[in-house]
Amino acid sequence: MAKGKTNKSLRSESMGLGNLEASVLQIVWRLNKATVKDVFLELYPQRKLAYTTIMTVLRRLSEKGILNQNKKLKTYVYSPKIGQVELAQNILESVVNKFEGVSLADIVINLISKGKMSREELDILGLELDRIKQAKTS
Repeated sequence: MAKGKTNKSLRSESMGLGNLEASVLQIVWRLNKATVKDVFLELYPQRKLAYTTIMTVLRRLSEKGILNQNKKLKTYVYSPKIGQVELAQNILESVVNKFEGVSLADIVINLISKGKMSREELDILGLELDRIKQAKTS
């Protein structure tokens, strides 16, 4: 999917993740595809979760449109349907849409001003904003 486009298949109520969902997603994104067992083996040493809990989280992430669930094999294989940046964008847009009078620009400016962006990251952001503005005036 092209950068900057939103995934219309994501369900609006899916915007927002719990800590466990985020941990599971990080593993799937890193591995690019994973089974319940793969995720379970990575999380169990720290979290001591039941296998069925991981299974439920993966299924729900699939239902939310964040992961693909390949049911062709005996063991389901999960893979990312969208990337981290796109999911973060969708979550931010969902939050903005819930609060009348708050713009995405307000949130971005607030995040940048209170964030811990390095000078280099700010320079890259400035260049990217200039490129976007130029493209919109062309």
